[in-house]
Amino acid sequence: MAIEVVGNPESNNVELPKVRKFRRAAPPTFTDVHQERSYRKGRLAMACRIVAAQGWGIGCSMQLSSRDPVDTSSIYVIPAGRALAAIRSSDLIRVNIQTGVVLDNDSEWGYDSNAVAIHRAIYQGRPDVGAIIHGHTPHARSFSMHNRELEMIVQDSCTFYKRFHRMPFSVGKNAASEPEAVADCLQTGKGFVMENRGILLVGATIECSISYYIRMESLCQIQLLAEAAIKGRGGDFVRVGEQEVQFTFDNSGSEHHAWLMAMPYFARQDRLTGGATVI
Repeated sequence: MAIEVVGNPESNNVELPKVRKFRRAAPPTFTDVHQERSYRKGRLAMACRIVAAQGWGIGCSMQLSSRDPVDTSSIYVIPAGRALAAIRSSDLIRVNIQTGVVLDNDSEWGYDSNAVAIHRAIYQGRPDVGAIIHGHTPHARSFSMHNRELEMIVQDSCTFYKRFHRMPFSVGKNAASEPEAVADCLQTGKGFVMENRGILLVGATIECSISYYIRMESLCQIQLLAEAAIKGRGGDFVRVGEQEVQFTFDNSGSEHHAWLMAMPYFARQDRLTGGATVI
């Protein structure tokens, strides 16, 4: 990470120590879309391993996808039944967003058409979305059983201020035939609760989506614990004030911040794979 050394703006004393101004890390940019495709496939495969490292992904309980930068009318999805911890770039399946037809598949595995139908619906309705992850993780499933909003009770909740909604079970069931209803549930948000199923999060990058998912799974746990404690002991939440929520969202609710928060998870996988961008 580059560092600039600049003078302290609050002092005219040249003898005082200089302050360091750090340039924030940012996602890589590409001039070659085929190179970007290779990179994105590697990051999607790496994201699968990050999910597995969290102890999730039993059976077919997780689905991850990423938009293809070469052909933006198609996405890469993961093969059904393959262990997330063993997913490689070559395992990924390219699917047409509109029809669900397989365009590229170098493996013997197929994909979960029902789960991917929800992703396809979102990609159709939201051209800004570059990656999606949804799952039936333990606290997400528990949270999805209750008709409750995400409460602004901890700082991390503010990341999703007015950006986290609900999708009725019937809408998910009919995603292939009525994709507009899925997009209507998401609106301009970062994700939604899939009633009686789990949660879904979207982002411009797979890193962003992973960051949001891990944070939301934790927030589901926190709120469930807080609600149980209140039920047993009485009282109510101490909620974050409206101005403080908006301030926090404005300062840490960006996609860049989400990408940055995902870097430690990807750094661990970078170490395990020897820094390979394609695995």
